Amino acid sequence: MRQILLLIILLVISGGSYADTIPADTVFMQHAELEEITLIENKHVSLIQDSNSMLQIDIKGLDVLPKFLGTSDPMRYLQTISGVQTNGESTAGIYIQGCDDHHTILNINGAPIYYPNHLLGLFSSFIPAHFESMNVEKSSHSATFPNRLGGEVSLVPNTEFNRKIGVDGNVGLIGAEVTMPISLGEKSNLFLSARSSYVGLLYGKFLNFEGYQIQYEFQDFNATYSYRPTEKDELIISGYYGMDKLGVDDRISTVDIGVRWSNLATSLSWKHQFDKAVWNTNVHFSGFRNFVDVNEVTMQINASSKLASTGIKSNVEVDIYKNMQLITGAEWNMFFNTPLSFLSEGVSFTNDSVLGLKTLNELSLFVDYNHSVSKYFSYTLGLRPSVWMYDDGGYYKAFDPRVSFSFIPHRLHNLKLHYGIYHQVLHKAGLTDGGLPTDYFFLSNGYNSPEWAHSVSLAYTGDFLKNSYSLSAEVYFKQLYNVVESTANILEMLYTGFDYESGLLVGKGRNYGLNLMFRKNKGYVKGYVSYTLGWAWRNFDELAEGYVIRARHDRRHNLVVVLNSQLSKRWSVGAMFVLASGAPYTEPKMAYVLNGRVVYEFGVHNAASMPLYHRLDLSASYYIIKKQHQEFGVNVSLYNVYAHDNVQFIVPTSYFDVKEVSFLATIIPSFSFFFRF
Repeated sequence: MRQILLLIILLVISGGSYADTIPADTVFMQHAELEEITLIENKHVSLIQDSNSMLQIDIKGLDVLPKFLGTSDPMRYLQTISGVQTNGESTAGIYIQGCDDHHTILNINGAPIYYPNHLLGLFSSFIPAHFESMNVEKSSHSATFPNRLGGEVSLVPNTEFNRKIGVDGNVGLIGAEVTMPISLGEKSNLFLSARSSYVGLLYGKFLNFEGYQIQYEFQDFNATYSYRPTEKDELIISGYYGMDKLGVDDRISTVDIGVRWSNLATSLSWKHQFDKAVWNTNVHFSGFRNFVDVNEVTMQINASSKLASTGIKSNVEVDIYKNMQLITGAEWNMFFNTPLSFLSEGVSFTNDSVLGLKTLNELSLFVDYNHSVSKYFSYTLGLRPSVWMYDDGGYYKAFDPRVSFSFIPHRLHNLKLHYGIYHQVLHKAGLTDGGLPTDYFFLSNGYNSPEWAHSVSLAYTGDFLKNSYSLSAEVYFKQLYNVVESTANILEMLYTGFDYESGLLVGKGRNYGLNLMFRKNKGYVKGYVSYTLGWAWRNFDELAEGYVIRARHDRRHNLVVVLNSQLSKRWSVGAMFVLASGAPYTEPKMAYVLNGRVVYEFGVHNAASMPLYHRLDLSASYYIIKKQHQEFGVNVSLYNVYAHDNVQFIVPTSYFDVKEVSFLATIIPSFSFFFRF
């Protein structure tokens, strides 16, 4: 009983990377119904902008896409794009071009969302109908890009109101969601969205681990208010709140395990159009918190962490001449962080580790100069000086240059070369991402300097045969410094004094690879093939000087094939096949008893690989009613059609034995209704 309890605690608190539990080895990706959702290079902007690195995804049609457990998910669809990966089946994290997931900033109208996961990470927190589009920047960032090493994913809320459409909703087998626009006059409107779960109704038997029944629920709420007092002004106020509750019951002993986490994000943006300039201002507040409580007759554990930020960003875009543009502005952010508070008490141990509130101020200036020399060539020069002020009186400063060159031999073909330096003061560590809010955030200080990187990329985009086919390709290289990874484990947290800084590895990293995506945009059968070849290496002197290891999300090959056909006005079918390399893990070697405690020994950090992952999904959508302003239909999807047993974790079960754990080793059907009227 005690062994199983410790395993559950390890999964809940650590998600696993002390290597007892290993990150899921899969890529969960949504199908794409290309009639309803369009993936395009952002060519509507000027060629002097970073159009090659920007993807604009229309998510209005996600309600009719093939779904997992009856639910659409913009983040899962994003993970089908080359250069964007996931760490496992039970995680909705975004890993762009080999960077850690916290290196990518994800925001709603400028307000960051720090942990956007539901249902053990199987899908994200976003209600598709509430948003108009999703903009994704993978590389080639301008100086206006926030202080992050990876990419940026921006959810753009709906603000345009069609009075003939009043309600947009989806009812699946684990939850229901609804979006309602409300007209407040000719100049303003309000969008309200809500989602709530009833997971245990049909899928309760799947939420069972070693006899432990998992009880789970979640809610999401979105609100967006838009106001246009004049033709030149637009005000948008956006708010989001999401909450998850998870409980574990073994139905035999008196064990009570509870996990709660929540996100809150609010923002206000104001845009004003001058004759030859545009002024943009955004103010935000965002917060994330989690709690873990474990109570057993001989053991009590309480753990929590918190992160909040508030800030303002303002910039002006000025057309200097018809082929020249200047973008300049400033950004200030203040972070509030309690990295990790941990209290444990048992028969043979007591450990209290309570960390106080940490604060950090971040101030950045930025300027971009864009010059379109001719219709064949343009360039961008940027500079982003920043200073970070710690709560102990210390500070850190950086000057991050950016430069991009674009060559346009033809209006349908674009070649771009980019170089840039980036800094980041927000870190995330703890233990691997097992789909729970188990990792903790912490800020740079005198001990942990900001992470930083310099990168270079070469990207090509092109359309062929009257836009029937599209090809995008990119090679990239990124050198990272002061990257962090944790070696802490559940036994240290339980039995010894725990200090999150003492369990951190600080070292270097190197990401490089190739991203390819081929799309068929027209014809009876549409779809795309996405392939990512990537390396993500890390070097930590504490492990062995000069020794290079794989990052925990390093998955060498990732292939996704998506096909879709509109059989008739009412019927559409889709299929997706995923083939991915195994994620790395630290192999458990043996265990022994020392001074009454069980001690585990492991092999080389992240040297072993999980088995090859592969999966086939199928789906069909049927419109019962399909009119201009009225839609009602059903979607049936089959996840993991041939029930392949893809390993989720590898855990030690005895002194000399390990066990492969799978959560989704069976075919999982889903059924949902979607409506719009």
